[in-house]
Amino acid sequence: MLDWKRPEIGDIEKIRQIVYRTGEKGSDVSAANIFLLREKYNIRIAIKDGFLFRCYTGNRLPGRNGVAFLVGKGNLEKAVKELEEDRKERGLPVKYIFLTEQSREWLLKRNPESAFFSEDGNADYLYSAEHLGLLSGKKNHKKKNRVQHFKREYPDFLVRFIKPENFYLFTKDIIAVEEEWFATQEERIDSSFVERLEIYDACKFFKELELFGAVIYAGEQPVAMSLASEISQGVYDIHFEKSYGDFAKAGGFAAINQAFAKYLLERRAAVWINREEDIGLPGLRKAKLSYHPDLMLEKFHT
Repeated sequence: MLDWKRPEIGDIEKIRQIVYRTGEKGSDVSAANIFLLREKYNIRIAIKDGFLFRCYTGNRLPGRNGVAFLVGKGNLEKAVKELEEDRKERGLPVKYIFLTEQSREWLLKRNPESAFFSEDGNADYLYSAEHLGLLSGKKNHKKKNRVQHFKREYPDFLVRFIKPENFYLFTKDIIAVEEEWFATQEERIDSSFVERLEIYDACKFFKELELFGAVIYAGEQPVAMSLASEISQGVYDIHFEKSYGDFAKAGGFAAINQAFAKYLLERRAAVWINREEDIGLPGLRKAKLSYHPDLMLEKFHT
């Protein structure tokens, strides 16, 4: 049987190395997400023969309970058989989740009778880094106007960028933005509390997770922040993005989005930016669609 375990910070480098060389774009394979979301989605992992095995249980969202398709390089057929044998020995069904079109096709060739399903809320929203960083063209006119409005309202604004080597200078400002955002929420749902803990973890393990980020200041006050990590070469995942109060109303979200995307494009050679799924929330879906995604990465489950 596979040796399943809870993801620990010491596992992250090995996970990142396995994922990085695959060229995967999905937010679910992000090494940082696997660690930061370990409690939220009750994630368990196993690493064997160059493959990353993942198991998710106890989730209320459809299409998120089961074993994820394998990530890695090597004898895929052998690894899949080992996963299926592990499930059989444990008396558990082989229920696949987070299948891409490619992995779905691979399983379908193996078993043409397989049935697959998808949930709208599980698809990742991907944008070219050039798209978000430059906001050129008519379709981005409204977003560009929001950025310009923020700059007019706060002409003294300053953007500072965070790297693993200088993160300790900014953790208090990242948390300050989160605290201000949290304080303005009239309805504090469970996920808000969970996300708060994830942001604390991100700050605590910033270097180990190889995160990058940006903070916008109005004068000396931090008013917006964003944190991301690289999934595979040129593919960045936005884990958190926050602004609050009058700063958000003036275009704080649009300003941090554009500034950070431009940084990732010009300084980190970003090609794709993954802004993750909307988990079926209408407001989140509207916000992500307003940026006109270049690619919707659909995910299937059995």
